[in-house]
Amino acid sequence: MTALRTFFYFKYQYFFANLSFYETFLSFVYGLRVDIIALFTFAGAIILFLSLPFKFGFKQTYRAFLGFCWALILVLILGFCIADIVYFAFSQRHMSNEILFLANDVNIITDMAFGSLKYYTFGSLLLFGVVIYVFLKIFKAPLRAKAVRKRDYFYVFLIILMLFAGIRNSIDKKPFGIADAFAVPKASSGSLAINGFYSVYRTMGVYNGAKRVVLMEPQKATLIAKRFFQSDKFAYSNADYPLQRALKTPQNTKKHNIVIILLESWGAEHIDGYTKYKELNVTQYFKKLSSEGLKFTNFYANGFRSIYGITSVYTGITLPTGYQYLGSGLELTNLSYLGQIAKQNGYTTIAAQSANKRSYRVDAISNLAGFDEFYGGEDMPNVEDTDEGRKPHTGTYDYNMFHLMHQKLNKAKEPFLSFMFTSTNHSDFYLPSAKFERYPHDLKNYNGYLNSLIYVDDAIRRFIEGVKNEPWFDNTIFIFTADHGSGNALASARDLRPDDKEQPIIEGFRIPLLIYAPKIFEPKTITTLGSQNDIKPTIIDLLGFKDEFSAMGNSLFDESIKERFVYSYGGNQITLIKDDCYIMFNYKTITDSNCSNEAKSKFEEELRALDSFEVFLLDNNKWFKKNKVKFKHD
Repeated sequence: MTALRTFFYFKYQYFFANLSFYETFLSFVYGLRVDIIALFTFAGAIILFLSLPFKFGFKQTYRAFLGFCWALILVLILGFCIADIVYFAFSQRHMSNEILFLANDVNIITDMAFGSLKYYTFGSLLLFGVVIYVFLKIFKAPLRAKAVRKRDYFYVFLIILMLFAGIRNSIDKKPFGIADAFAVPKASSGSLAINGFYSVYRTMGVYNGAKRVVLMEPQKATLIAKRFFQSDKFAYSNADYPLQRALKTPQNTKKHNIVIILLESWGAEHIDGYTKYKELNVTQYFKKLSSEGLKFTNFYANGFRSIYGITSVYTGITLPTGYQYLGSGLELTNLSYLGQIAKQNGYTTIAAQSANKRSYRVDAISNLAGFDEFYGGEDMPNVEDTDEGRKPHTGTYDYNMFHLMHQKLNKAKEPFLSFMFTSTNHSDFYLPSAKFERYPHDLKNYNGYLNSLIYVDDAIRRFIEGVKNEPWFDNTIFIFTADHGSGNALASARDLRPDDKEQPIIEGFRIPLLIYAPKIFEPKTITTLGSQNDIKPTIIDLLGFKDEFSAMGNSLFDESIKERFVYSYGGNQITLIKDDCYIMFNYKTITDSNCSNEAKSKFEEELRALDSFEVFLLDNNKWFKKNKVKFKHD
């Protein structure tokens, strides 16, 4: 395995040119961990069966059979790794679960295997034959001793421990994953450490049975999709990477601090000041704060899970069906990350979540995305005023995170970019005190959710009122939004809103967005359509960063954008929202819409184009490439 990795390194040395000697060495060490996980996971049972302290274990046929099985497993692993080395030449990334969708290309693959790639094919077959021969030779050999000793039971126990430790390869609650394989936050480091077999089987683990679908031919999709990103402020900068853009005239002089706060399950239909239903007086401080900042009332999530929201904020990507999120395979593609862009512009970067740091592997994801410091719930002292016996179910209460980050930001070198993700609004709704339980509290029902909103609203109040006294406050832009919506507010609380009418299903994707910087922006309510994918371009625009980036969104302050749009994924269907109407599409038919019949046809073509455009970029690793800015106008 190490020999294959060494061959891989020298074959694609240009790809790893940005790694120092130490970073390369460290990536090889992480690669050893990856190999151990793959080998122990799939050959571990064979090793254990060969080591059982029973007399039948000495039989030659038994051992030869297990040796043959072990050889076949190793051949399978090596085969994937060799095929992946070839695949890398075409995609510049490792294979993942797209291998499930190669059935239609069997003839092409066969022709290549015995045509232009015949040296790989026959060399691999020779290697596989040698492996099988050697394993059979070893395990058919007569044993010198055939007695079971007492210490053999201890050896079996030791082997089990070693296999368990090797498979987990981590002392944290979550085992080693793809995002952990990046020894340093560079795509080349992860590519060097990860092997093809590991990347395939790990991404199979998040495959949900939804087949990747190509809804439109790539060239046509690209022409249609790129119209949504035409701008007088931004220009396309790399013809081979169709979504890659940069500011035409960057003004890298605005060194404002940025604090992004991603609020768990803050669906707009539940939030005072944003809901279209009767207000329930659960987020009154946030409503007051919104009246003092830029309040965006037409803002949407790009997915329906927390990790999808984090993926959108960090990368500007909406995950189409059949794809992995960050932490489970998306990082195999070369992406542009918000934190890395900030670091390149001299920003200090800090991230935190009040859930445990390994939840969704956000610690590893944040490191890869360019955040130099990351803190999870277990890192946060409890300063919350709690009733006796009340403890959070997982992680810590949100105010403990706000308090810790207040301290960290006080010490951080300015300018800084900070990201925080709350968790108390996630079921089960554990709260620190009964004083927040205005409604009959339950850990799982809507009353519990409303009470948790009251608590988080108060935690935000204490945080903001505290940092107002800090010298860095006046130069800081706070961006409050949510990871996703939260159910149907009317269905959950008809007794609380008896006179309200049902809102369209799309309302479940609407979330609040507040840009709060009282010394920088005058208060204003803004109806501009936007989504989480717009956050990264908006920050780049606000701060005048010169760096290139890719995102399925635009700056919310770019007045030259002619067609605002939201492209979201949830429940195995995709959604396109524009100012006039929306459609939801399940890859076969429109499932919900408020458009006219004439508009539906146009919207469906545009949605097919956006989805196919993103699929093409991700599958072909054409999302982003770091290079010197040279604008190429279409």
